[in-house]
Amino acid sequence: MKFFAVTLMLLSVPALANIQAKSNSKGDRTMTKVVKMLQEMMKTSQEDGEKDRTLYADFKCYCDHNKADKEAAIEEYKKEISMIEDTIDKIMASSGSLSSECAQLSQAIADNEESRKTAEEVREKAAKDFAAEEADMSEGIGAMDQAIETLAAVGADQTASSGADHEKFMGKGSLVTLKANVKKALAAASVLLNPKEKSKVSSFLQAPFTGTYTSQSGEIVGILKNMRDTFKENLASIRAAEKAAIEAHDKFMKIKKDEHATMTAAYEEKQGMLGDNDGELAGEREKLQDAQDSLASDEEFLAKLLPMCAEKAKEFEHRNILRANEEAAISQAIAILNSDAAFEAFGNVKATKSGATGAFFLQIQQHNQRADQASTRKNVLKLLGRVARQQKSLKVARILALIEAENPFETVITEIKKMLVVIEKEQKADDDQKEWCGTEREDYEGRKATAEDSILSLEGTITDLIESIDHEETGFKALIAQNEEDLKANHDNQVTQTTERQAENTAYQTEIKHIVAAEALLQKAIEVLEKYYSQFDKDEESLLQSKKEDPEPPSTWDDKEGGVQKDAGGDVIKTLQFIAEETQKEETSAHEDEEEAQHAFEDSMKDLKEEQAKYEKTIVGLKEDLAQAEKELGEAKVELEKTQAELKSIEDYLGKIKPGCDYIETNYEKRTENRKKETAGLEEAMELIKGTPAYKSAEAAIAQEALGDCKDICNEAGREHAKCEACLAGTSVPGYCAGHKGTEGC
Repeated sequence: MKFFAVTLMLLSVPALANIQAKSNSKGDRTMTKVVKMLQEMMKTSQEDGEKDRTLYADFKCYCDHNKADKEAAIEEYKKEISMIEDTIDKIMASSGSLSSECAQLSQAIADNEESRKTAEEVREKAAKDFAAEEADMSEGIGAMDQAIETLAAVGADQTASSGADHEKFMGKGSLVTLKANVKKALAAASVLLNPKEKSKVSSFLQAPFTGTYTSQSGEIVGILKNMRDTFKENLASIRAAEKAAIEAHDKFMKIKKDEHATMTAAYEEKQGMLGDNDGELAGEREKLQDAQDSLASDEEFLAKLLPMCAEKAKEFEHRNILRANEEAAISQAIAILNSDAAFEAFGNVKATKSGATGAFFLQIQQHNQRADQASTRKNVLKLLGRVARQQKSLKVARILALIEAENPFETVITEIKKMLVVIEKEQKADDDQKEWCGTEREDYEGRKATAEDSILSLEGTITDLIESIDHEETGFKALIAQNEEDLKANHDNQVTQTTERQAENTAYQTEIKHIVAAEALLQKAIEVLEKYYSQFDKDEESLLQSKKEDPEPPSTWDDKEGGVQKDAGGDVIKTLQFIAEETQKEETSAHEDEEEAQHAFEDSMKDLKEEQAKYEKTIVGLKEDLAQAEKELGEAKVELEKTQAELKSIEDYLGKIKPGCDYIETNYEKRTENRKKETAGLEEAMELIKGTPAYKSAEAAIAQEALGDCKDICNEAGREHAKCEACLAGTSVPGYCAGHKGTEGC
């Protein structure tokens, strides 16, 4: 209506005069020209509207397409980022576990190398000690061989095939040389003898050397031979022990080298896996950065796109409203000026027929309409002003501004309807926001509680694992150290007992050798004496078997002065036989003691071996438990870190939504009540506006315009009549009535 009024006002007297001049030249009436101008304006407006719709459709397509694409891309990037972050977490967890395993392997390799180094040092020392001991024994045996050989040269060795009596006839020079050789050989061998034996050798060396056999030289040879035999046995024993030690050392070194090779291969493999993880981690981080950059770029584009599209939509809507109002005004003006009544009336009026202005009449009509509108406008302003002040509503204030600017009521009504829709949408947004806040907070509070419980559980698990690993008494490391110490003590005990057993056996062998030698000598002495004294026994009975009951013969001479000492010889034989029996008992006791000691040694070694196997098995089990506990500890720490990060993310998110959710929950009731009051005020204002004659006239004009070619029929018969309905439906009355029998006129 405002546009219509402005249009008519623009048709001032000069304009009408111009139109009339054209009318006179072409024969058209003034009002016909005006109608044609309005029709041209209508056409231009429609063409502009069609052009706007085409342009906006392209723009809307661009907005929708890019919005959908970017939102989908953003969603995909977020999923991709989440997946990459999960992959990075897994790689880092794997690297942490591999690093821990590499550290353990590195320590184990170092321990292996240290144990091999220690074993080599021990073996080298043992080999050096053996070489020294072997050299000493060999030198001692050589010295004793030289002494025995030298003494044999003078006949001291009665086991030799030839005597040494001829030596007494040697020259003085040869005797001196022989004496020097004997002294030198015995002096070299004497350092290996015990004190008693040294004393005998020393006495022998101090006695005059005649170069012939004496009983003392024979005794010296026996001592030297026994000592030499003992040294040879000891030399063979230490050589066998050295050989066994070398074999055990070689076996131990082979085991350790195999272990070292296995651990080194495992270490290199895990180092390779760590390198692969580092490369993969770098690639994943690069992918993550690319995805984050693309996400930021798309979010930035979308952030610019949405306001731009919204603004363009608002502009398009505003242009449509203005154009609709304009076309409605033009259509209404055409309908008024182009009706039959208008032609009839204008044909009889000089001003409208010949071109004179009818501005005065139009101004009067416009003045009446304005007076009616001014009263309504005042009432609406008063009503909405009160609502705007009470509710502090910017929406109502916008409507007030439209009314104060004297916009047409149709525009005001349209804006009020739009505002009511906006209020309704805002209320729905508040409802959705309140519901979302409640659901989201409940969900994330549940997640937070779960994460906190998980952290407490993981911290407890970590504490228990650390306790099981590092406790100074019951921890795996302490138990392993204790068992390794016990295993070392067991090994030392085995070595000690073996060394002691070897020493005892060596002493036993020496003792038995001496006993056997003594028995042989005793038996030989007994045999010699019995053989000698048996020739004096007329009854061919041993002196030991003479009957005590027989009377003794009278003495004829003193035995000390000559004759055979048969009785004394018998006593000596008895004594020797007693000594031989005791020596036999001593030998039997020595055998029994050796057998008992050997059995005890074997039983002890069996127990020690079983104890050793138990310690070794326990150490292996404890190391496996330690490795598993350290693995679980690493995994628990990674999981704890991940859960703590998750808890922080949850808390950050709850903190992020807190201000908005607190605001909506606190102000929801008040905002809802304010909107109700705004809605009520706007609806009341709309009813006031709709009650004005100007608005009703405009509505009636629009209704008439909507009837189109059926206007006359509908006005004549009535809007609800079958003739009107049939005309609007584009059918005949009978055809319409066939489907609408209850309609008036059917």
